[in-house]
Parts: sequence; structure tokens; C-alpha cells
Amino acid sequence: MHAHGYTKREIAEVAVKNKRNALDHPSAQLGAEITVDDVLNSEIMAYPVNRLDVSPTSDGAGAVILAAEHVARRLTEKPVWIDGVGHCLDTAYWCTRDLYYPDYVEVAARHAYEMAGIKEPDKEIHVAEPYDPFTYKELHHMEGLMLCPRGGSVKMLTNGDTQRDGRLPVSPSGGLLGVGNPIAAAAMMKIIEIFLQLREEAGARQVPGAPRCGVAQAWGDLMQVGTVVVMRR
Repeated sequence: MHAHGYTKREIAEVAVKNKRNALDHPSAQLGAEITVDDVLNSEIMAYPVNRLDVSPTSDGAGAVILAAEHVARRLTEKPVWIDGVGHCLDTAYWCTRDLYYPDYVEVAARHAYEMAGIKEPDKEIHVAEPYDPFTYKELHHMEGLMLCPRGGSVKMLTNGDTQRDGRLPVSPSGGLLGVGNPIAAAAMMKIIEIFLQLREEAGARQVPGAPRCGVAQAWGDLMQVGTVVVMRR
């Protein structure tokens, strides 16, 4: 908000989008039709964060099966490939960091994109599941993933680009804000959602256009751990 002039009203749009998306998710705990005013009028937890800006923690579990390429091709006609993986552990000393930008995500993303051969993530990524335990973190992590320029995430949001039927759908599952936040299992939830989207098996929450490349991202510890996985079909 200080660096780019984002407003609480703009940031609240993330909760509106993700909770609406979650209405189509069979495992969602927090799907709802809400308004920006609902978010702004909910209890303040720690200014400027209100209750509906936050995904409460919950229990959850997820699992994926990995196979060698020759095995995967034998088992299915539409495998999904893990093309790039990156991680970064930044310093936990907040006094030495500018918290307005998630360097830990950008470093991890650059490793994953280099491995996957991605040069222009904002054009080559078709669907994204960034870590969104708070409304502002989805915007924060979109910028760290280089899906938009620094300071450009709110414009993408308000233009409708991040809607399920937008130019680059973000959190079509409903994200943590809409599905729930099982903490350590949350990153797996993101990977599973990209898998389903790329196989066009996401049901009512399927993004249009037969996406071929997606990115899942997680965040943790003392606001300094970033992990990024690029997947393709």
C-alpha cells in the first residue's frame, strides 16, 4: 500500500474473487458470495488486515504420484510433467529486508522458469495458483512470480485478468482464502489444482482455453521461504 498506492478496497477484491471461485470446489470450507464492503466491514485483526482478508487455518491432506517418463506414458495418455522447480530461503531478519516485495519468490521462480525454459512468464503461464493465506499475499506473490510488473498486480485484478475466465486465471480453485488453509498441505493443494486444470478435469472450476502450462507457489516460515513448481501437459 505504501510503495504502490494500493487501497484496502482494491486488495479486498482478492477475497471476493477467491471465495466466489471456491463455491465450485467440492472440498472448499470458505466458499461464499461476498462484497468488498463485507471485507472492509469485517473485524480488524491487525491493521490493515480484516478478518475476511485472512484464511483461517484448517486440517487437510493431499497426495500426488510421481513416475518416470516411460512409466507415465505407459499409464496415461495425458500425463502432466513437472518441468521446473525452484526454492529460496531468504533471511529471517526483517530489519534488513524491504517487505514490500517478495524476493524469496522471485529467486525461486527464476530457478523454476530457467529449468522449464520459460522466458516470459506473463505470456507463457496459462493458470496460476500462488499462495494466498491473506488477500495481499496473492498480489504480492503474483509480482514475485513475475506474472506482472512490480506494482502491477492490482491492475491485473481490477481489469478482470485474474478471474477464472480472464487472461491469466489466478487461484481458480478458490485458493486458501476460499478452500481453507491446511498449512503444510497447502502447497500440495496448489500442485493438485494445476494438475487438474492442465488435464481439463477441474469440473465447474475449469479455466477455459485448454491451458498447457501452470505454476504453483508456496510460502512459509518467517515470511522468507519461497517454493515454485512449473507444470506442463
